[in-house]
Amino acid sequence: MTSKVNNSDFWEQRYKEETAHWDIGEVAPAFKKYFLAPSPNLPTAPSVVVLGCGRGHDAFFMATNKECDVHGFDFSESAINYCNKIKEENNVKNIHFHQANIFELVKDKKWRGCFDLIIEHTCFCAIDPNKRSDYIELVKYLLKPGGKLVGLFFMRDKELGGPPYGSTPELIKEYFKKDFKEVVELHPEKCLHSNLNGEEWFGVFELNPR
Repeated sequence: MTSKVNNSDFWEQRYKEETAHWDIGEVAPAFKKYFLAPSPNLPTAPSVVVLGCGRGHDAFFMATNKECDVHGFDFSESAINYCNKIKEENNVKNIHFHQANIFELVKDKKWRGCFDLIIEHTCFCAIDPNKRSDYIELVKYLLKPGGKLVGLFFMRDKELGGPPYGSTPELIKEYFKKDFKEVVELHPEKCLHSNLNGEEWFGVFELNPR
């Protein structure tokens, strides 16, 4: 049986019905803490991709605070339309939004090795768990050698049916260990959803040289 989360209509309905409860209305505090630190060790004017960008809070933060060239992808047309509306209203030039199934990006050579940074904000927990290995391959495809995934992962070892789908720090590390170096160890971070405090973990994984 095809998982409901593999269908764009599932995500579109959540946005239309205003049941996108994962949307905190602003950039995650963990990303502010990391990227606004005195020396987060970033390349100059990095190229950034936000997978499952939703209404674009993290993408706009990167575009306006770090002078990045940012691309955001989401399955929901309504979410992307919202992002483009905000982009136009604020005349943000260095940001680009795309309505797409992120797993289709590996079929387009223009995205291969295109990005210095990937922003992962609980996208991993929203995809079909059977596609988690495909997600790692996607991350490898999109990143330049030495590029980084800067991520917030939802951690709950008891599976509740999803989305979000449960995971553990050990499982996340297992997925990344072959091709990545953990440069900021996974650890719990403050979450604006008070009922999820302790269940969002931050970490940074760097792609090994090819």
